[in-house]
Amino acid sequence: MNVEIIIKKESTYFSIIQKLNYILSITFFALTNILFSQVSGTILMDSISLPGAEIKFKESDQVVMADFDGNFVLPIESKIENLNLVISFSGLSIEIKNIELIESELNIGDFEIPYFEDISITEFELLTELEKENCLPIYHWTQLLGYFNTQKIDTDYLTLNCEKKIREFEYNPQTKTVLVDWNLIKLCE
Repeated sequence: MNVEIIIKKESTYFSIIQKLNYILSITFFALTNILFSQVSGTILMDSISLPGAEIKFKESDQVVMADFDGNFVLPIESKIENLNLVISFSGLSIEIKNIELIESELNIGDFEIPYFEDISITEFELLTELEKENCLPIYHWTQLLGYFNTQKIDTDYLTLNCEKKIREFEYNPQTKTVLVDWNLIKLCE
């Protein structure tokens, strides 16, 4: 009888150890994916690489810059819960909302940064003082060429990660941010 009790206790003990090993293994792999997760891509303007664009998650202080070829790799901090990616260049930002990280790495592909609407010097002179405050001068050396109107972007579509023109986006002129949902982009080919 004592032998049976000892055998049952040992088998229960080994069963508990096996379960703990299984749980620890799953936890280790899950944490490894979280700790080493990253988002990468290429930032372009007029189909030309855009070095110096800043890329970050809206909820994070960690910022990376696109390299000479417009490429970037942004590690994902484990504390980030909502993945909203912000790409900024020359005062204009694109916020990609609701990014889903299914695997530990996500390549978001090529992203074209749009321009602000450009206006001529004559068009600028016809604006009200308040409207003029939202314009940035465009110079070539010391010659004034025109202005960027930061209240509008120059296109009614975005080219993000594919040739398909994405028209479902919002532009907020106060924050100078283009908002687009990842669900529109991820299915794009």
